[in-house]
Amino acid sequence: MKRVFFSVIAFVMISFNAAALDVKQRFDHLDANKSGYLTQDELEPQPQLLSTFMRWDKDQDKQISLIEFKNYLTNNLY
Repeated sequence: MKRVFFSVIAFVMISFNAAALDVKQRFDHLDANKSGYLTQDELEPQPQLLSTFMRWDKDQDKQISLIEFKNYLTNNLY
């Protein structure tokens, strides 16, 4: 019984780590100038993302941080 429990816990932890890595990889792919932020210019090729830019930009600094990107995806897509 303990074995099954620990196996399930390990699987869940690996899944969460994989999801976090996937978000980071997506962010890095979109961050063309590698500034650590996404700008409207960088999202122009992605109209579906650009159209929701203002909802992502919680601090209204006209750029999306990795945290804002992760929070938006977590709350709206997963």
